[in-house]
Amino acid sequence: MSIEYVPFLKLKSNEIMALRVLERGLIEQITPFFDYAKRKNLTEEDFVKTSKKMQTSLTKNARRLSNLYIDNFDIDTNFEIGGIHSYYYLLDLFKTFSLIPVIAIDRSQRHIDSVCLAKDNGINTSSTVALRLTSDDFQDFALVEDEIDDLQDTFDRFDTIDLVLDCRVCLNKDPSVLAININSFINSFCLKYNTGRIIVTGSSIPASIRDITGVESEANIDRVELDIFDRVTALIDGKMTVTLGDYGAVSPNYSDVDGIPGGAMRNITAPKIIYAYDNFQYVSRGGALSTHPDGDGQYKNLTLTLLAKAFFRGEPYSFGDRYLGEKSRGVGSNATPSTVVKPLCNSHISYMCKDYV
Repeated sequence: MSIEYVPFLKLKSNEIMALRVLERGLIEQITPFFDYAKRKNLTEEDFVKTSKKMQTSLTKNARRLSNLYIDNFDIDTNFEIGGIHSYYYLLDLFKTFSLIPVIAIDRSQRHIDSVCLAKDNGINTSSTVALRLTSDDFQDFALVEDEIDDLQDTFDRFDTIDLVLDCRVCLNKDPSVLAININSFINSFCLKYNTGRIIVTGSSIPASIRDITGVESEANIDRVELDIFDRVTALIDGKMTVTLGDYGAVSPNYSDVDGIPGGAMRNITAPKIIYAYDNFQYVSRGGALSTHPDGDGQYKNLTLTLLAKAFFRGEPYSFGDRYLGEKSRGVGSNATPSTVVKPLCNSHISYMCKDYV
């Protein structure tokens, strides 16, 4: 079995653990793309502590991965750890994994040099490097061709280049325009460079779920990222293989929250469920944890409502779906906005692997 799917995940414990509880055989078939989670006021100490914790988590939960990507897209491209560039630190820390390094045209020279140095020193042994571009970059290949050419010295150290075309949050973008731009860019890029995997990714989940639906309400939103991908594959028309990526149940623009006391955090946090089906995301929200009469118990009603939907796949489908069923019956402790991430991510990845791609 070969699955053409790349889940884009935050480099956080719950999303890593979602991989461990995938159905047997699935984790070996996917190539996760991990982003170091954005955080305001990030210190060197925080970065080192979190990175080491995630290295331990990956070792414990995801050793069966055949390959993975790790990027620091949301971290200041000049961020250093004791004079060492933060990306070199990550490449060194995760050197026991089959890690595909990531570069981009908007990264600092220190970032690019880190990839070259890690390759030259044998810290990174990948034969592939990933070039990650966002929608502003792939509007027109000619506009960024010179900037891509400037990366040739890095490309020369690798056999192939994985092209990552990241639409980020695309809910309000025109899928037909993006698909045309992506198709044109792919054709131009592949004529010039030895291209490996081509990944088209994006999400319809904004940083704030309030932009989709209010408290104590639900909505079904189009997964525009799938529309874009389908249009791209139609335009490519079998001339090459394009791999689907998405951000699962977490927004690309997610940011860790710092500096808000626990009590105040409960005033602004409402439980939510994000569940993919067909070409849609079902989104439901409760009320603020501190003021709603059910408080932390709101997930029981949210899951009861989900289980009554015709599109719910049933508890045997995945670890995540079983967890949701258990919470609808009040089994175990109450779910929280933190603990629900693991099952929701697991359910999403299971669905994409088993029934979508």
